[in-house]
Amino acid sequence: MPIRDISQAELLTALRARASVRYNAPPRLVLAFYYGWYGAPEVSGKWLHWESVDAQRKRIATSTHYPVLGAYDSNDPKVLEQHCQWARAAGLDGFIYSWWGIGGYEEKPLPRLLDAAQRHRLKVCLYYEQVPQPGDPRSVLPDLRHILRQFAPHPAYLKVQERPVLFVYGRAMEQLSLAQWAWALETIRAEFPPGVCAIGDSLGRSAARVFDGVHTYNPVGALEGKPLDAIQPTLEAHYREAIQTAGELGRIACMTIIPAYDDTKIRTPGIRTDRFGGGAYRKGWDAVLSLNPDWVLITSFNEWHEGSEIEPSVEHGERELRTTAEYAPRFKRLPERPRIATPLTALTGEAVAALRRAWEGKTIGVLPDAQSEALFWLLQVGLPVEALEYADVVAPNRLTPTRYAALVYAGGEGYRASVNAPDDVDRTLEAYLQAGGVLLALPSAPLPFYYADGKAANRAGKFGLPIAVSAERAEAGKTGFETPPATGMQFRWNRAELPRMGDAPLPFPAGGDLRWRPALRTLARPDANYTPLATLYDAQGRNWGDGAVWIRYPNGGAVGYVWFRLLETPYAPILLASLFERAAQKR
Repeated sequence: MPIRDISQAELLTALRARASVRYNAPPRLVLAFYYGWYGAPEVSGKWLHWESVDAQRKRIATSTHYPVLGAYDSNDPKVLEQHCQWARAAGLDGFIYSWWGIGGYEEKPLPRLLDAAQRHRLKVCLYYEQVPQPGDPRSVLPDLRHILRQFAPHPAYLKVQERPVLFVYGRAMEQLSLAQWAWALETIRAEFPPGVCAIGDSLGRSAARVFDGVHTYNPVGALEGKPLDAIQPTLEAHYREAIQTAGELGRIACMTIIPAYDDTKIRTPGIRTDRFGGGAYRKGWDAVLSLNPDWVLITSFNEWHEGSEIEPSVEHGERELRTTAEYAPRFKRLPERPRIATPLTALTGEAVAALRRAWEGKTIGVLPDAQSEALFWLLQVGLPVEALEYADVVAPNRLTPTRYAALVYAGGEGYRASVNAPDDVDRTLEAYLQAGGVLLALPSAPLPFYYADGKAANRAGKFGLPIAVSAERAEAGKTGFETPPATGMQFRWNRAELPRMGDAPLPFPAGGDLRWRPALRTLARPDANYTPLATLYDAQGRNWGDGAVWIRYPNGGAVGYVWFRLLETPYAPILLASLFERAAQKR
């Protein structure tokens, strides 16, 4: 019997359920990422993850530094005992153990590590590294069942509110959509109540609505090339917004710090940052004390290939363990961080009621794979939405302005362009717009309609969306950018169109994904009635394009667009209300 596809309606139900998760007072923890994949001939019969070991010269071809314990075996009970002794003395609460699948050799040391951790009053949880079948959330369920049956019952397994903790690495995050992750987490919660406490490798607001907490494995991308005195402010800018978001949404806020990074022995050209004689790690801890997250994560206890370890090495001794022992108690003595839950709507009850009245008798079709902040707003405001399958999109006479007064694209950068015939989704959407329909592009990633069937296509313009991509040399009013090329960037509002907005401009984000993909009047069709709602300017007054726009065409069709990071701001509800008011009134 074939496996039934998971419907868009089921995904929508799972997203709605995940949005209600809250952790109001999570325990304060310090955890380190831990790797149990090392093997030596004396224990495992061969070298695993160590290559060209020269014990006399204290060199390993695949390790940045040389362990004080030598090229050890992760299955050696004496090694596990020593690791737990060091961790406990340094003030760690436990390890996040890298897990690669059922029955893998990396799994073998885990039972012994759990036993050792229990003896030393430490906790262990797992780092879920990869989805068995990318794109299929059902393939995650056997893994989660195995973890919950085999390891979570152990007294040393980390739990919060009775939920076993599971960190999810960025690779696995990307192998499913957020909606698919929501479905998997809700499915496993029904089977194993109260479910797992899943901490996603993303600092984005939408990820925080789906996962129980947010983290990032490695901040090296933000730190590369930075001098010592820039490390603390860089980390503060990198994490501040995510920690605030987690507090607002009742999620667990994690902040990752790293002593340094050097993978040049295993990758070409690789990346290297300096330890600055231990100063880089101390600056990371100083940033922790400034931001006061719920959990501090250390990358890493023993990732020797990437030179991020705090485990004692011949080169650095126990320096980073001593620093951890100094700072961890200070972190745990910090007062509880205020958690302010701001309303998702940020509109008056009267304004919400008026918006609902405007949509009475009408339907908003939500295109597949929706997961952006706009979707959660729609669900909370209570507008009439219908989740569409791609088969619905291309069904004859289904996608009409009469049936769907507006269509919402709330997915990432990719969509399915072909179902029954090449580009039949494209042709249907174009026909819908030509018939006077309204398409609102409110994505969860920088550029909607960029990937068509997995291939770069950049088809936003095909649907009346004049969005610019980045260029090697960014130009104001002509291109987007990957990171801000100018200082003092801020959004200014079109107050004539958005009277509910305040006078203060909104600064461009300081951290997270900064890929700017603006709408540009110059890219719009000549017959378009182009209305900017939010425009980005730099300190020199140069116009870098629009982050929110409403465009009407002579045939009555219209498109709206909001840059995905604007959807994560407190101003998003006013922008969204304006677009949906216009869509309902066809103006």
